[in-house]
Amino acid sequence: MAIFQSNVDGMACCRMDMVISAGKSRKNVDAFVLLPPDSQVAIDLLIETRSLVGVPSTNPFIFARLNADTSMSGHTEMQELAHLCPKLQFPERISSRQLRTYVATVSQVIFVAGAY
Repeated sequence: MAIFQSNVDGMACCRMDMVISAGKSRKNVDAFVLLPPDSQVAIDLLIETRSLVGVPSTNPFIFARLNADTSMSGHTEMQELAHLCPKLQFPERISSRQLRTYVATVSQVIFVAGAY
């Protein structure tokens, strides 16, 4: 049985670190996240400097709220920012699902283009 579903999956695993993230659903399904080397450096910097901006050391989340032990809600933050843009005609059409789809597609195109 093959570990990778495609050659691209195999190349991605060779170039990137895999992190297991606890799922947020009641099913407790873990999410496997591939991190490029530059992302790992950025995450390490976030963790090292979190106390300087007011994130408690007891907060286990990478994207943490200031002065709280909870994580940021990406969907809520995105909606608030979209509604703050005065020239945006339809801020309700900006969604985290569409952004994730776009980022995933662009990331795959960039990765495949850089692999050859």
